[in-house]
Amino acid sequence: MIKYIVVFGLFFSIAVSGQENQFKQLLEIFTESKKTIPNDLALEYFDFKPTERASNLLTGKVVVRTRSYIIVSTILKCNIGTNCEQSSLTSFTKAGERIATISYERAISDCSFNDSRTSVFVSDDLLVFKERREKLDCIGDGSQIGLKEWLEFQPIKKNGDFSKSYSDRKAVERENYIFSHRVFTKEELDFKTEEELAIIKNEIFASHGYMFTKKKWQDYFESKSWYIPTDGNASDKLTDIEKKNIALILSIKE
Repeated sequence: MIKYIVVFGLFFSIAVSGQENQFKQLLEIFTESKKTIPNDLALEYFDFKPTERASNLLTGKVVVRTRSYIIVSTILKCNIGTNCEQSSLTSFTKAGERIATISYERAISDCSFNDSRTSVFVSDDLLVFKERREKLDCIGDGSQIGLKEWLEFQPIKKNGDFSKSYSDRKAVERENYIFSHRVFTKEELDFKTEEELAIIKNEIFASHGYMFTKKKWQDYFESKSWYIPTDGNASDKLTDIEKKNIALILSIKE
């Protein structure tokens, strides 16, 4: 019985080692963007099978790499419209076991529309995308006749899985929107000046309609299209993330 256990353990160890080596080979391909991924690796790691619509799966890049997981992007070129390119994100354990897949960036357009999704912020716990829907005058001169823009936030769990995403239309107009959606560390803010930290802190309050008493901040935020002063006390509107970032900023400024 012990002999069989030892043999099984040996085969299992060899299999795991082989899987890790194959995954390393896959990652080596991602050192170059838009390189064709061999069909056997594309099938095994991304469930991709060639079709008439998309014959190849292409490398994007390594988007996030941590001690416990790695996230890579892959690209598909399709035949819809004048321009069509879509990409996906797939997270893996360090050993190469797939965790999850979500949509990443895209650019689809023809004479009547322009649909894009662009990555604007990347960290190991949050991804942010700018969504843009542009309607064009296809019959006339091709000018813009409609536009919608918003930000989509994609949290990442500590194990590399993706939480439910959410969107925010107001955030697309703010300069420091990210401080309402992600908790920062002191090290990440060390390079900020005292004035920059003050702007970030006050922008958080302004996003909740806080009515400033200092003329400096009244003038500053009244120039912002998204700012609507409605309340003399916005503290009860702050989220837990915003409270933590404000507390951090205050501790740095002290």
